[in-house]
Amino acid sequence: MTDLDGSGFTQLDRMLALVRRTRELLDQVVDEGGLGAEDAAFLESTTLPHVEGIQAGFHGWLRSEAADAAELRYLLLQVAAMRVAPARTDAERSAASAEAAAEARLAGRLDTDVEPSVGRLTGAEPWHLAALHHARVVLAFMPRVPESDVRFPSGRRTYVDIPTPRGPAELSGRIAELEAELWKAATGRASPPVAPAFRRTYGFFDAADRLGVRAFRGAA
Repeated sequence: MTDLDGSGFTQLDRMLALVRRTRELLDQVVDEGGLGAEDAAFLESTTLPHVEGIQAGFHGWLRSEAADAAELRYLLLQVAAMRVAPARTDAERSAASAEAAAEARLAGRLDTDVEPSVGRLTGAEPWHLAALHHARVVLAFMPRVPESDVRFPSGRRTYVDIPTPRGPAELSGRIAELEAELWKAATGRASPPVAPAFRRTYGFFDAADRLGVRAFRGAA
């Protein structure tokens, strides 16, 4: 497949570089069991904010007519659980502390004059919506990636068993899963490669890298 670089759009080029580097780092997680400090910092400061932008795009895109009452209720309860429920175990408390420290470091890099604000709500920007639609194209493409192009380094050499999300609830769940798996990798607690959630996360960035600029044409 021809490698397409230099789209002429800064954000698009940054996105293509991000997905490629993230896939390479996930390869490193598989091969070495974890990441060094500099590589973990890339997930923390670059990949995770992008996934959070996808989440913001999802919240800005979702309308009441997109789902029935039960699904909308589920989505609201899911958000409330993610934002409000306290940590219940030592592992959850450790993860919460690591995430809070990471968010504080990121906020310090973005704006040294503003105190970090955990859980701060912001509106969806145009790029967040573009990132969401890009993610939807990638998720739809994943089960169609030719076996010869699949780079997952162990187990099945196909993503055909990974279904495209059906409806907003499944889409929200897959976005949340991406964030959770990346947080684990960035904080030294990566899931084993055999874990389905890790494989789906790797497959997302593998498919995004394979699609390259064509994913944005499909998302337009």
